[in-house]
Amino acid sequence: MRLQNVLVVHKIGFTEKEKIAYNNVISVLKNNHILHRSISLLEVHPDMIHERDLIIVVGGDGTFLKTAHAVTDIPFLCINADPQKTEGFFSTTTAENAEKKLMQIRAGKIKPTALWRLQAYIDNKPVEPCLNEYYVGEQKPYHVSKYIFNSGKKQEMQKSSGVIISTAAGSTAWCRSAGGKVMQRRKKQFQFVVRDPYIGRLAKTKLKKGIVEKNARFTITPLSENMILVADAVGREYVLSKNSCVHIQQSEKPVYVFY
Repeated sequence: MRLQNVLVVHKIGFTEKEKIAYNNVISVLKNNHILHRSISLLEVHPDMIHERDLIIVVGGDGTFLKTAHAVTDIPFLCINADPQKTEGFFSTTTAENAEKKLMQIRAGKIKPTALWRLQAYIDNKPVEPCLNEYYVGEQKPYHVSKYIFNSGKKQEMQKSSGVIISTAAGSTAWCRSAGGKVMQRRKKQFQFVVRDPYIGRLAKTKLKKGIVEKNARFTITPLSENMILVADAVGREYVLSKNSCVHIQQSEKPVYVFY
């Protein structure tokens, strides 16, 4: 694989240990004569990413997820800048083995893995895609979210603490903590989990969780004010109007990551 135009995206606010990891990565690029540019997460923009061969993210999964919102077809190499403090589900490479991984990429010895994203629409207008999950619910989670939930031919009025809609790749994150199923990260399926479903005389929640096939989609219609949609817990919060329509389906454009 050609490595002549690489973009390095680093997190904001390095610790001393993370700064050392970043400097090691830059040294590897310089020593191997790989043309590169380095920017912070705040500077990420589609114009910066255009026609890059590879994007190297130095930080952790949050930095990667935020950057991935602006990327469609350029592969990532994710560097965990501090493995002692950062879980690094996507960021499996460290500064110590970054050179070995880069040489394997350049020699074509490893191929990137396609991770399937979700695409949400608010009143038919697309918002940023997610790689982990979308959250739809009240801005303040201790307030009750009221909405109509449609999954296939099934429809239900629900009250809950919101809904998590997770990709297969994101199934080990928030979704798992909320009671979701862990899936193989390359699966072309996704799932939903209703958080803290209310069950009472006027609301008997039956659609609590489920796996959704790749060609399916489902819809959430807010019945209360101040509900939001947010991607990967790092994206913009989209405030939903009462009776607006949110529908979610699998994106046609995956993210490619070298492991």
